[in-house]
Amino acid sequence: MALNLMRKSDEKKNSRYVGLSKQDLQLWRQITEGDNILPGRMYNLADESDNLGQAKIPENAPSVPSRQPHTVPQPARPSVNIGVGLDRRTEQKLQRGQIPIEMRLDLHGMTQSEAHIHLNSSIEHAQKVGKRCLLVITGKGTARKDGGILKAMVPRWLQDPPNQSRVLTSKVARPRHGGSGALYVLLRKKK
Repeated sequence: MALNLMRKSDEKKNSRYVGLSKQDLQLWRQITEGDNILPGRMYNLADESDNLGQAKIPENAPSVPSRQPHTVPQPARPSVNIGVGLDRRTEQKLQRGQIPIEMRLDLHGMTQSEAHIHLNSSIEHAQKVGKRCLLVITGKGTARKDGGILKAMVPRWLQDPPNQSRVLTSKVARPRHGGSGALYVLLRKKK
């Protein structure tokens, strides 16, 4: 009886690959070997290969280049000009979320170019009207292992001109303000 159950589960496992040749399965393995698979969407063809035997690809078959998984570069710590014009006590208060947030800037849901333009203009405006501490919400970017593109790019944009001269420092927000999906941005005092 246990033998029959095994056979039925093997049939069920391979049922989605009915009609695919051994060559097709081998090609599929080559194409998907470097994929980043989302949680809960795993697929495994290793078990099927045991039951179907190893397929050999003919020498005249076109080769498939292996794909490298796409990763978003992450800065080590989102920090800009740390230590220049910032005393230790102010840095600690910012990191603890104890400096009052005077302006919130929600970028998540925007395209990269929209977010960049909105961030630059908002920081310029905030500094002109005398705001000091901003909360920039990027979102956590759950679609990628390392987070979303805005989460990776906003700290870089804060280091680039014209923001470099406006921003004193930035820190990852506390959980009550969005955690890793948000940044505290401390602006330089208006001259």
